[in-house]
Amino acid sequence: MSENLRYGEQILKEFDPETDLEIWQNKHERDYLIKITLPEFCCLCPRSGYPDFATIYVEYVPNKLVVELKAIKLYINSFMGRNISHEDSINEIYSLLERKLEPKYLKIVGDFNPRGNVHTVIEISSESPIKKQNEPQPRSENRANGARRIEEREKDRKRDEKREFKSDKKPKSGDKSGFRKPAFADDKKPRVVKKDR
Repeated sequence: MSENLRYGEQILKEFDPETDLEIWQNKHERDYLIKITLPEFCCLCPRSGYPDFATIYVEYVPNKLVVELKAIKLYINSFMGRNISHEDSINEIYSLLERKLEPKYLKIVGDFNPRGNVHTVIEISSESPIKKQNEPQPRSENRANGARRIEEREKDRKRDEKREFKSDKKPKSGDKSGFRKPAFADDKKPRVVKKDR
C-alpha cells in the first residue's frame, strides 16, 4: 500500500532543520528580547510510543541572526512522529538554535503536559542557574560581598540598639521633631506630690 501523505504531513516528514530552518539577518544593533510560544509541541515516548504534548517557550537576544517564525513552527511540528524523550527534545532544540543563531542570550523551556501523574518542565539557558551555583566568585566580588555583609550587620546592630530604648513620653503637639526621651528599664517615673495649702 503506497503512502498517500497530505501536503502538511509531507512537509513535516521531509523537514530538515539543517537546510530548511530559515534564518534572517538582524537589522538592529540594540539588544532586544524575542519571545516565542509554541503550544502544540508533540513527540512520542521512546519507550511506550504514547504521545507527549508540551508548550515550548523560546527567549533569545539576537546577535546577527533571527529565526523565521514559520520555519521554527515547522521544525517544532517535525517532532510529532519522532520517538524522543522530554530531555533530548529540549536539548536538541536548544543546541540547534544556539548553533544556527549564535544569540547573545538563549533560553528554552519545555513545559510538558502531565502524563501518568507526572509533570515535567525542562529548562536550558545560556545563563544557567546551575552553572552560577558551581562557579567560584572572583576575589573582587568576594571582597565586595564581605564589605556589604559587614555594612548590613552594622545597620542591624544600630537598629537593635534603637529598639532597646522605650519612650515614656509622647511628643508635644507643637513638637514636630518626633523626639522622645529614652527610658531605661531601671528608671522610675517621677511621682507627683501635692502640697497641702
